[in-house]
Amino acid sequence: MVGEVSEKFRVVGVDCPSCVYAIHRSLAKLGNIKDFKVDISSGEALIVYGDSVISSSDIYKAIRDAGYDVDKEVLILVTDVEAEEVSKLENAVKRLRGVLDCRVSTVAKSIKILYNPYSTTRNTIISEIRRIGLSVKEVGNEFLEQRAHDGKELILRLISFILGFTAVAYYTIGVLWFEPPLWNSKDLVLGFMSTIILLLNREIIVSGYRSLFRGTPTMDSLVAVSVSTTYVFSFIAVLKLLSINETFFEASAGVLGFIALGRYLEKRLRFRALQNLQKLLQLQQGKVRVVKGDKVEEVDVSEVSVGDVVEVKSGEKILIDGVVIDGWGYVDESTFTGESMPKPKTSKNRDHVLAGTVLASGYIKVRATRVGRETSLYYIYEAVREAQFNKPSFQSFADKVVGIFTWIVIALSIAAFAYWIAAESRLEMAVVSAAAVLAVACPCPLGIAIPMVVSIASIKAIQLGLLVRSGTLFEKILGVDVALFDKTGTITLGKPEVKSLHAFNGFSDNELLGYTCSVEKRSEHPLAKAILEYCKERNIEFREPENYEHIPGMGVIGSVHGKRVIVGSQKLLEEFGIDVSAAVDAIPQVDEGSYTAVYTAIDDRLAGIIEISDKPREEAIKTIQFLKGMGIKTVLASGDSINVAKSIAKIIGIDDVVAELRPEDKAELVEKIQKNGHKAMFVGDGVNDSLALSRAFIGIAMGSGADISKEAGDAVITNNRLDTIVKLYSLSVKVKRKALENLVWAFMYNMILIPIAVGLLYKPLGLILKPEFGAVAMILSDISVVLNSMTLLKMKT
Repeated sequence: MVGEVSEKFRVVGVDCPSCVYAIHRSLAKLGNIKDFKVDISSGEALIVYGDSVISSSDIYKAIRDAGYDVDKEVLILVTDVEAEEVSKLENAVKRLRGVLDCRVSTVAKSIKILYNPYSTTRNTIISEIRRIGLSVKEVGNEFLEQRAHDGKELILRLISFILGFTAVAYYTIGVLWFEPPLWNSKDLVLGFMSTIILLLNREIIVSGYRSLFRGTPTMDSLVAVSVSTTYVFSFIAVLKLLSINETFFEASAGVLGFIALGRYLEKRLRFRALQNLQKLLQLQQGKVRVVKGDKVEEVDVSEVSVGDVVEVKSGEKILIDGVVIDGWGYVDESTFTGESMPKPKTSKNRDHVLAGTVLASGYIKVRATRVGRETSLYYIYEAVREAQFNKPSFQSFADKVVGIFTWIVIALSIAAFAYWIAAESRLEMAVVSAAAVLAVACPCPLGIAIPMVVSIASIKAIQLGLLVRSGTLFEKILGVDVALFDKTGTITLGKPEVKSLHAFNGFSDNELLGYTCSVEKRSEHPLAKAILEYCKERNIEFREPENYEHIPGMGVIGSVHGKRVIVGSQKLLEEFGIDVSAAVDAIPQVDEGSYTAVYTAIDDRLAGIIEISDKPREEAIKTIQFLKGMGIKTVLASGDSINVAKSIAKIIGIDDVVAELRPEDKAELVEKIQKNGHKAMFVGDGVNDSLALSRAFIGIAMGSGADISKEAGDAVITNNRLDTIVKLYSLSVKVKRKALENLVWAFMYNMILIPIAVGLLYKPLGLILKPEFGAVAMILSDISVVLNSMTLLKMKT
């Protein structure tokens, strides 16, 4: 019902008016918040909002953005959802009263819902979902854990391939060279192997027939029809139920075996990715010091509860989400923002900090608002893990072609069977002919036409400095129309360095550097390190300051040779009454955000400005120009300020800029672009990019980045050069051409042999293709496809 809604929440972590103000400020960004009241002692809050534009999910996100959390419960449902229905279902469930979040997994066949127990119930949510038209069943959280970590399927796939390969090799040796052991009982041997493989891969058969009955056949459909029919006919021949003497178990065993190998490699990559994702959780494991009255007790972070106060010293990792209630410091948030500059955090502002970040300098006490699986870091881990199984849907060219081919093969097989029964009254010929058509049409050449090219191209890509992690990369990149780039570490080198110096009031460059480095010597700030590195490279002499004071968020003050030296922001110098207007007028790009300016004053006179920037990669301009030349829109998606991001984009030539983004913001940007019908490529390097990399149509990670970003992407640039994307595009064009050549050859093989299998040459020439020779021809066709694919290795890009 449209109108105003009053919803009760219990907010976790509020203990002062500043906390309430921070949450109120975050909620205000949503608009249409009519009222917000909270009891600091209990955390109970009443929020009145307009439900036509705002949902419980929006409010939950706003409270988390402020650094706090709410009491919630988890509901996990099992259902069967198609990939194309996921987005619509998630949005519909999130609009339900009291639902805070909803994630659908098409692989685990599950819906995970977080809900507010103060405004809805499990039964209410289940009833609403069933009203949408879905059949659901509630299960426990262990269901998802088991589905995510069950490696049993890998072993079954590998066994299938070994048996299938053995069956094909056994039959080929017996027909072309010599009779192997038990050849007189080959039907039983091959039948046993084929039966085992069929049982191990029955879900492929079921999936194939399901797609066929829906009228949208895929490669699995052709596999299912061909394998099951040839298996049944072979089984009938062994039991002598009809006058059929030929069997072709090796055909069904071989096809399923090779299909299983492809599934094995795909699953292995996914499970390896999941194992590496566990490394991300190590960022929030370890010991913490919990303050209890006048005592400080060291405990494992798993023992920390919401509301506990944790002490953090300089250089230590923060292991919980929370609010600073005492002290100040600089926190390195590069895990989430990707930016190397630490952010000032103070108890005065009740700033929030996140698990996985590092206190670069200072001392703080943090009241825990989220611990364990409720932290923002765990949210990223869980989202990336789920995204490993839910990349944007993509139907390959081979599946589209095979979909049409399947109907043709079925029609020809039925026609051949009907002809020999109706016109010739020959059951054996009818069965052999129909089976031969399906044996010849066994999709092994079709099945390996593209995978073989992809495998060879992946080897070639390694030579170009690219590690391919997804077989669809080469085909998908040719469909990309929007390319998004992270800034720090992707477009830029990710290392601040001194760009230029500007000395004023009679001071020389060496004096400016000497005094500045003397004071900055005690600082741990990345800007200070960049200035010190610059001084060392030029052999500038500097000394220990006589005294030193750090001003949080502004700069440092010290004494050198009896002179007061102030180093920091323009605001710091202005607070000491030092005029900097002449310098700002002389260097306009500082105000434009092109560089970070470090001001130095000596004895209350402006001595100079040191401009520091994160240098763009040399090959960045070339890469962006290439993509724009291909008609691809380029976007800079950065966690940095809008001014800095715009200045870098202007230098590189990027079309659009979206700045001040958190990890989830980048992922939402990608999803928004893709929901509008575009196919997005995201290129990034850090933990903060991992969610966007996993959600994008194509994700490419820089080799110098975090492990989790590499696992989330479809490819990793191992040589750390951005123009490798240009080489990838060029290679992909050649891969597509080579794949088409293989498909043409595979179809030529089928077009030549299927008419013979049908029996068109039987009457005029007495020639008919027996199923076993059809299987041999299939193997020879496979060899030709392999040889053609290997020519990719000799190509130049």
